[in-house]
Amino acid sequence: MKLRVLFTALVLHTALASAQKLTFVPQWTPQSQFAGFYVAKEKGFYSDEGIDVVIRHVTANSNETPMDILLSGGAQIVGQQLFQSIQHRSGGDRIVNVMQLTHKNGLCCVGRGPVASFKDLDGKRVCKWLIGYAEICEMLEKMENVNIDWQPCFSLVNLYVSGAVDASLCYSYSELLQLDLAMGGIPEENIIRFSDYPTLNIPEDGLYVTEQYYKANRETVEKFVRASRRGWDYAREHIDEALEISWKYMMENNIVTNHTQERRMLEEYLSLQVNPRTGKPDYAPVSQEGFKAIVAGMLDKGAIQNSVEYKDFVK
Repeated sequence: MKLRVLFTALVLHTALASAQKLTFVPQWTPQSQFAGFYVAKEKGFYSDEGIDVVIRHVTANSNETPMDILLSGGAQIVGQQLFQSIQHRSGGDRIVNVMQLTHKNGLCCVGRGPVASFKDLDGKRVCKWLIGYAEICEMLEKMENVNIDWQPCFSLVNLYVSGAVDASLCYSYSELLQLDLAMGGIPEENIIRFSDYPTLNIPEDGLYVTEQYYKANRETVEKFVRASRRGWDYAREHIDEALEISWKYMMENNIVTNHTQERRMLEEYLSLQVNPRTGKPDYAPVSQEGFKAIVAGMLDKGAIQNSVEYKDFVK
């Protein structure tokens, strides 16, 4: 019996030692938006593929983005939004998309009162994130011919609740839920959803690696993607367990949140994974036709200076 236990331990140790290690960095601090990855890690889905995955998070008080970490060699795979990633590729950073997580844009603009269109925000004070996630707004201003007084800040919710701004950017799975709880409800007529504008409804989250890493480690990347898909599928079918696993990561990193917020976040995020072409959740890449339209729109509005080819960018 002792020999069997020792043999099993030796096998597990050998497998772990031989597993290829890689670091994955999601877009933000720990939250249920990344539940599928936490599930894949904790349920052993990455280990099943023979890879040893370290999940590293950026900190709220750091100027370093996941893409900065990827390009400096601090990670092999990162989460990043499609819009910003196309900008990076257009600017010369050789990155590729290896998995698309969402099919719909969750960005919203929430007014203190009713807002019928973006033109209602012309000249208004609107807060946006201090770092990133609002690059699409430059394209919005040119498209709608408006001049918005953007107020970069760390806490969008506090500024909105205090009345210091006329409106705030937010995500349907994050700040919008916080505002809804803080204000006792946000009327739908106060919300402008980017997804209602075809040019701005750019799918968001995906997984990115450098082209060099992909060429040298394609099999490892495919293993990570396969295990991550499995993690997200499991999270969708076991939401309570996925939230419990996510909560562990949040508590380890001293994240201030609550169970109601995280459940609503996960449920909303899962809804963004539903493919409008099929009505079912999947991780299909952006279509070639859709990608060309996104790039054309970004070129037209000056969001990028150089075109990006689908075959070079989407793997």
